[in-house]
Amino acid sequence: MAKKMLMACGNYWGSPFQVGSHHIARSFVKQGWEVAFVSDPISPLHILSGISNELKERYIIYRSGGITDLDEHLWTYIPGALFTPHNKPILKSEWIHRNWFRATIPNLLERIEHAEFKKVDLVYFDTVNFSFLLKYLNYKKSVFRIADKLSGFSKCTATMKRMEQELASSVDSVLYTANNLQEYVQDMKPKHTIYMPNGVNFEHFRKGPYQQPLEYKNIKSPIAVYVGAIDRWFDYNLFNEAAKGLPNVSFVLIGPDKMARERIVSASNIHILGKRSYQEIPAYLHHANVGIIPFDVQGHGDLVNSINPLKLYEYMACGLPVVSVSWDELTYLNTPACLAKNSQEFIAKINKYAFSSKEEHEVSLINYVQQHRWEERVEKIIKQLGFI
Repeated sequence: MAKKMLMACGNYWGSPFQVGSHHIARSFVKQGWEVAFVSDPISPLHILSGISNELKERYIIYRSGGITDLDEHLWTYIPGALFTPHNKPILKSEWIHRNWFRATIPNLLERIEHAEFKKVDLVYFDTVNFSFLLKYLNYKKSVFRIADKLSGFSKCTATMKRMEQELASSVDSVLYTANNLQEYVQDMKPKHTIYMPNGVNFEHFRKGPYQQPLEYKNIKSPIAVYVGAIDRWFDYNLFNEAAKGLPNVSFVLIGPDKMARERIVSASNIHILGKRSYQEIPAYLHHANVGIIPFDVQGHGDLVNSINPLKLYEYMACGLPVVSVSWDELTYLNTPACLAKNSQEFIAKINKYAFSSKEEHEVSLINYVQQHRWEERVEKIIKQLGFI
């Protein structure tokens, strides 16, 4: 009989942001597990922020009572509640953080039981919003995956910090993604810890061939591309400086564009494309010349130094040379990425790789990244948790 796992996650299954938990779910399914992927709830209050495509998709999953994927080995659901935790007046109260699930319609716990995931072998968290499940599920092992320092995000509340510490000390194991997070995790007094850095869905980014995206036909080569979150920790000044210093290089940004359009200068060689689906991303990488990671280490060092960037592996799987600012975790990983200590180095390295042949570097990049597949990461975790 197949083993079962319930995953309680912040990002929904179909999110354009396919983060570590999505890949971990896929890898568990490949190992023969049945997986429930339950993600952060929606409420009528979400409409006040606008009806985005993501909200529409989440609402469809909620209204359907959950949908299946991966040949019906994965069931995913988004609860609907009258109110949900948020860093806003009233919604950031401790009572709402701990009791929102009691106001779900239909009742979340009943939905989980109906889907036959009340009794599982493993319960997995990457968010504190579902910590109450430890009291209501029948499980053999529990894990909490910490991929960032929670305090670095605007959504963080004092209650969430307390709940993070409670959850970390309650589960059987805490998984942490960056070496720099070790002390942060140990301060929460966990029972057991496992260092589990990010990995790569190698086949997804490597299989090809990929047709050139339509937008690229009107964008001059060479192309320096960035894919991912464009938030407070993105170094807008560095990006603007690089684009100005390299007028013959086209800079392409793919990701949520609200803050980008506010803070990035208008220039003929800057192209802000907005979000793209996970299925579309490899084409944009394969037809670029260099992948960049311009994070603001000076302004947001506490957060950035603890990031193990998923995009690093995904760029490399596409044979794309990587130029990044330097921070603690990247130095620790000792990857083939080119690390820059200042803006001059960052610009010079982009210039070098943008105008060089990708084939010169492809072998070393592929050889490195093949050692970091998600499947291998998950196999080790399954063994360490005692399921093999």
